[in-house]
Amino acid sequence: MEIKWESGDIKEKGYEILLMGVFQNETSKVKAKILKSYSFSKYSEKLKFTSEMKQTAFINGEKEKPNLYLIGLGDKIKFNDEMMRIRFSHAISKIKKMRMSSILIIPPEKSDAEHEAYELSYLALMTNYEFNRYRSRKDQSIEKVGIFSSSDVSKSIELGTIIGEASNLTKDLGNLPSSIGTPTHFEKVASGFSGVDLKVFGRDDFIKLGMGGIEAVSRSAREPAKMLVMEYKGSAQKPVLIVGKGITFDSGGISIKSSEGLEEMKFDKCGASAVLGAMYAISRAGLKVHVVGITPLTENLPGGNAYKPGDILTHYNGVTSEIISTDAEGRLVLADALSYGVRNYDPSAVIDLATLTGACVVALGNNIGGIMTNNLDLQQKILDSSKTTWEKLWPLPLDDDFQEQIKSDVADIKNTGGRAGGAETAGAFLSNFVDSKPWVHLDIAGTAWTQAKTVRKGYISHGATGYGTRLLFEFLRSSEK
Repeated sequence: MEIKWESGDIKEKGYEILLMGVFQNETSKVKAKILKSYSFSKYSEKLKFTSEMKQTAFINGEKEKPNLYLIGLGDKIKFNDEMMRIRFSHAISKIKKMRMSSILIIPPEKSDAEHEAYELSYLALMTNYEFNRYRSRKDQSIEKVGIFSSSDVSKSIELGTIIGEASNLTKDLGNLPSSIGTPTHFEKVASGFSGVDLKVFGRDDFIKLGMGGIEAVSRSAREPAKMLVMEYKGSAQKPVLIVGKGITFDSGGISIKSSEGLEEMKFDKCGASAVLGAMYAISRAGLKVHVVGITPLTENLPGGNAYKPGDILTHYNGVTSEIISTDAEGRLVLADALSYGVRNYDPSAVIDLATLTGACVVALGNNIGGIMTNNLDLQQKILDSSKTTWEKLWPLPLDDDFQEQIKSDVADIKNTGGRAGGAETAGAFLSNFVDSKPWVHLDIAGTAWTQAKTVRKGYISHGATGYGTRLLFEFLRSSEK
């Protein structure tokens, strides 16, 4: 998709349709002029369009003018960025179904032009996304989008395009079947990031370095397991460490899952997908930040040589863990990745993302992720970024009681603490591998892909949602020095 800044005479731009949002009782000079040129007053009573939220109106173009699609934006005072995303993404989806390939968007004019151009640019890309590479018949895509503004917003469009591409990369990696979205595929994608130094560790390295968690989980994998360490050094400051769980397919291992919904376990790599998306975005945008991204990647499969309940593993930092369930594998690979990153890069902050527990889904549903921390200041910064991108989070407790729950009789800790507080005991497990560095854990099991109770939005297509990439980018952008 091509996205560009447009100004001047709308008729001369050659777009098939003009998309314009209108507030109640307030119309700018630009919008009033457009409405007048379409003789809107003679249609308004028939169309019963009063600019209320969710209202739409379509007027056919005449005399070389593009078609006009109006969307009601309601009360300007109450209007916010997420309302803009929802209204415009639904409209773009409808226009796409009309089989039109080019749209000129008139921004809402609620906030500054640069911000709205940025938002609408990535929104157009995310809305246009479909995971259709394996369909023999593909729907028509929108090929060209213009953002209309009297001021030059080309830089904002460029940045928004990067974020849209990054979000769609995250979706793509999550949506890929495990036979294609392998650790090797992730390595190939990461190797193409300009300005990012890439180190790749394999099973021999896991054994040599004492990474007992990822070594055990990957033991019966058919695809070669890898841990990617990506470093982007846009600043001389200490790095921010971001770690994403990358189980490319989770059968549960010896503690095997039931067949119901098992096809969705390709989405267990969405944490790693978000980290790759974020690394793509920050490197393309040239942020003045220092970031290390780590993704432990492997399948979790049963087999004659698979790790088993009752096994005791020694992790990179020397902590031992007793295996209660091989279906609690994500925390095991994260443990090694976190401790490796902390001990080798001395980060100023640590963030991990993982589709970790069904307990978090039970607690918070499919539209809110869980956040746990050992540092309330860092947590608040992440929550502030979450409010900006509307990737919702809700704090969950992480006190000493949960450490008691995962104490083992035969090792330092055990990898599950029972059904009660399952999300929190998983977070407590991970806290043993961050060496008291400021750290937040994001449990995205309910939000990483569309599920039964996911609130559908135009920019959230079926399958992987891209959750986490915009959140990480927003946090890192706010951390620039």
